[in-house]
Amino acid sequence: MAEINETYEYSVAQKAEGKWRWRRAGLIALYVLMPVITLILIMGPLKGMVYMGAFIVLADAVLIFFTWRLVSVEYSYEVTSGKVTFTLIQNAFNHRIKKPKAEFMLRECSLIAPLREPEYEAKYREYAPETVISALSSEKAEDAYFALYSGEDGKRCAFLFEATNDMLKRCRFYNREATVVRTMRY
Repeated sequence: MAEINETYEYSVAQKAEGKWRWRRAGLIALYVLMPVITLILIMGPLKGMVYMGAFIVLADAVLIFFTWRLVSVEYSYEVTSGKVTFTLIQNAFNHRIKKPKAEFMLRECSLIAPLREPEYEAKYREYAPETVISALSSEKAEDAYFALYSGEDGKRCAFLFEATNDMLKRCRFYNREATVVRTMRY
């Protein structure tokens, strides 16, 4: 049982589907159209300034660097001594920005169960969480689980995550009564 007390971390990348696909498509359109429109607008009054093209390409590269991380997202959760820490990670060309978003104790969860099973899905809807924190790579994630708990301010919260056998082992260790264990892919 020594591995239970060690830190466990699991990360998943957000898949490009739904709103994420549209956001990526919008940014790509912006990256293509911005230099084209800028060149069209400046070609009339500044015909002799060919070097402006290099400036426009540089401006487009800077725009890409600062905006692509908004659609290149990973979710990470870490369990250390029963405390779950959820972190949002934005990636941009080998530069990672980590933003902690939530923390809670596994022993404080009222239910940790599979999201896709009708019996537990009904309990999730009945709980009606005010705050939902999602660490799912996709709306259709196969190993989707949820953890219901009360936040520090008394709000009903739900943490959606992709469960692994190791994570469920930790959930079961720290909160046996509230954890429903199924065999996962990983």
